[in-house]
Amino acid sequence: MLRDICKLYMNFEKNIYLKAVKCSELFLLAEQLSSFNREIIEKADKDTKLLEIHNYLSGIFFTICRSFLPYSHVISKNNEKEIIHRLLSIKNNYPYFFDKFGKTLAMSFKEVLETEQNYMTEFLCNHINKHQTRSYKIALVTKRSLSSEEKELLNQKISSILNVTYYTENSFRKSVKVFDEVIFVGSPNYFGSFAVNTLKAYHTYFVFYEMFSNNLKLKSPFLNSDIDIYQQNIISTINLNVKINKNVEKTQKIEFNEDYLVKSSIQKVLEEQNTNTSDDVHHLVKANVVLLENDRFLFVSDETKIRVLTPNIKKGCVIVNQITLKDLEEDDFIIIRNERDNSLIAEVADQEILKEEAKYLRTLQKKWKKRLRYNVLKKGLKRVSEILANRYKMTTASPQTVRFWCNEESICPTELPVLLQALKFDENEVILIYQAMKQIQIAHREAGRIISRKLMEEIKPDIFEELQQKGSITFKSSNFNGASFNIERVIAINRSKHYDVLQSNLMKVYHRDL
Repeated sequence: MLRDICKLYMNFEKNIYLKAVKCSELFLLAEQLSSFNREIIEKADKDTKLLEIHNYLSGIFFTICRSFLPYSHVISKNNEKEIIHRLLSIKNNYPYFFDKFGKTLAMSFKEVLETEQNYMTEFLCNHINKHQTRSYKIALVTKRSLSSEEKELLNQKISSILNVTYYTENSFRKSVKVFDEVIFVGSPNYFGSFAVNTLKAYHTYFVFYEMFSNNLKLKSPFLNSDIDIYQQNIISTINLNVKINKNVEKTQKIEFNEDYLVKSSIQKVLEEQNTNTSDDVHHLVKANVVLLENDRFLFVSDETKIRVLTPNIKKGCVIVNQITLKDLEEDDFIIIRNERDNSLIAEVADQEILKEEAKYLRTLQKKWKKRLRYNVLKKGLKRVSEILANRYKMTTASPQTVRFWCNEESICPTELPVLLQALKFDENEVILIYQAMKQIQIAHREAGRIISRKLMEEIKPDIFEELQQKGSITFKSSNFNGASFNIERVIAINRSKHYDVLQSNLMKVYHRDL
């Protein structure tokens, strides 16, 4: 590792190559989708139904472009039926758009989905197989992790004597290894500045389909005028001894961006939950979006407890810490139960700590929450908040906090005794319920520690090697009745925007729609 770190900062000669893969079927489909989008914006005033159809079809297109399987094997039969359904809805509701785009899109999709080869896979395997030396180290870097089927296909096509390591973009960032050759499957625009500014090989290739933009500019060494007068001797050496080999034919580039597909998926989740929620607003909480590896995301509130997995190399074990959103960082590995995590904490607290008292204590918890929810439904969040703040002088009773108190995740608020008085419980009931909630709260904290400890005992350090390649892993725990957990890598956290999300939708992994 030390030798690799030294190599990383050595000023050896590096070469960057841009390679465009031709596929006329995908190029034609991309042109049509791009024209379809422009027409929706210019002629249909950004019609939401048409944009939704376009987003779905574009999602299918990107899924095909990212896959290494034969194009005919990428999309399921259900997705093929959905493509037909979406195109028919254009025919029935937008005859102008169907005549101009529907028919040609249908033919293009048909042609792509009947193609029994994958031009990207063929190009990569032919390129890699030119090397026939075991000592020649190659890293193949993709945005998302390869499926077992894709990896098996590549391993079959790539010579077994070659030393090829698979990485996702985020795992490659964290690696300190230096290679003879690194191949990014995508353009420099797709991977961003890190891929160009942190070169970890003598030869770095960007391999992409011809329709995607491939602009590449290296930063020049700083000029004195660009920096502070007191730092005139500082220059950038990032791109010294770097040679760019642009052997790419100039073709029309189609501007495509996947970002809006994630936003569209988030919006779809929120619309579905709002349809089902009606006026039951006390089940909503403010949450941020956390993006995960492999086109997935989840909602996390400020109060949500998140388990983070880190390796302890010295002791040969893993550490599981419980944190909140403010301490969560990009590249953290988080552990998520595939059912609601709060229910697991409650189960462990009841079974291992509260035991025979659990039923009685939970009855008291339901009793005060039921009365609070009744008042919220009758008077509204804002009015309940005003009454608690003005009449009972509560300092923590904002509408958002009152809404949180209605949820199961809230057990013993700071001003619970005052809240219970406001809910018309008598003095003895206030003391009884408050003491019971303190007992449940302590049990939940201990249950969280028990879960973390048992997970640490069960998860082995060698899991990180697989995580570096895949970005996520699902495993079943023998300690919690076969409960299923996901370990997911955090790739981005949107702290600037909050969404009103159902309590039951927190920490639930969503897949970006096709």
